[in-house]
Amino acid sequence: MARLKLDPETIGFSTVMEQMTHARVVDCFKDDETIYFVVASGQMGKALGKGAINIKTLQQKFNKKIKIIEYDDDVCKFVRNVAYPLKIEHVTLEENCVKIQDSSKKTKSLLIGRQSKNLNMLKRAISRFYSIDIKIE
Repeated sequence: MARLKLDPETIGFSTVMEQMTHARVVDCFKDDETIYFVVASGQMGKALGKGAINIKTLQQKFNKKIKIIEYDDDVCKFVRNVAYPLKIEHVTLEENCVKIQDSSKKTKSLLIGRQSKNLNMLKRAISRFYSIDIKIE
């Protein structure tokens, strides 16, 4: 895992998240309307809270959408975690490239998103931990 650089704002978000949920935050990054937290493997239940109360509280506190992603050492599982709640049929690793294969056009279009927004977020999250490329087929 590469060394991550965090700015003071994301460190603040991570600190608030850890104090509130008692889940270990591995990484935090944001875009215009969403804050993404990557929590340690096995900490997803703690991070969500009963009935996802922690997400709701954090959304009110930060005035932004919150997405929590569970980290995994296996890059294919991590890609599935980042893409959740989409159900992807096949994720394979071939020579520094993760291939995402799905027969459903709907799943592919949701994975890519309008103006490739979702695909760029997926690539950004993966590139923070692994130096690989992503292809959707």
